[in-house]
Amino acid sequence: MPTVYLLRLSEPMLQRTRSQLLQAAGIELAGSGSHLTDALDEIATLAPDIVASDLRLADTHAMRVAHELGRLPVRPQLLLLTPTADDLQLFAALSAGANAYHVDNGSGAGLVEALQRLHDRRAAFSPLLARQALAAFGIERSPLAIASLAPAARDASPAGRQIDQASRHLLTLLAQGLLLAEIVTLWKLDLAEIERRIWRVVRLLHVRSRELLIA
Repeated sequence: MPTVYLLRLSEPMLQRTRSQLLQAAGIELAGSGSHLTDALDEIATLAPDIVASDLRLADTHAMRVAHELGRLPVRPQLLLLTPTADDLQLFAALSAGANAYHVDNGSGAGLVEALQRLHDRRAAFSPLLARQALAAFGIERSPLAIASLAPAARDASPAGRQIDQASRHLLTLLAQGLLLAEIVTLWKLDLAEIERRIWRVVRLLHVRSRELLIA
């Protein structure tokens, strides 16, 4: 059962989501707040498995949340809560250390499932995020006819400094707008495996970001 710390921009939204998580099976709410500055010491003490945070908080933004969590002795995974997958800050925050995102209109619908998927190291990517990831890794899309074939899922040859061809093919299909269910059918893999591969791509973005900072 994952433990979760909740950070939300507004108090009404915070209380509504708190109530939902407290009633949810399979999730333990460790704490909550609306200001990162006030919450950091508590997060460090409680060491939750996941911090679920709005892209923007009352005192900061998600990139700083990712940075501060990365400095903790035990770093929780970070789930970003965003009203749209096309927010301009989303990719930057994922690159900075966030692990996944959940599109949330404020109702909290689907949040429990998103937390459980992230606890299992599973994530998703919108077409825009996939295109941004390809650009960040400095690679072009694969030919669609090749990326769509089942053997593309097993291609471990390098596609760039940090990424292999199978991940490049996956980003190509996502950038093209294919749904996860369609990729499952093409590659003959289960949904959880596709989501785990996307989660690993996000981790590669973290490595790339650290290398850029060092350089």
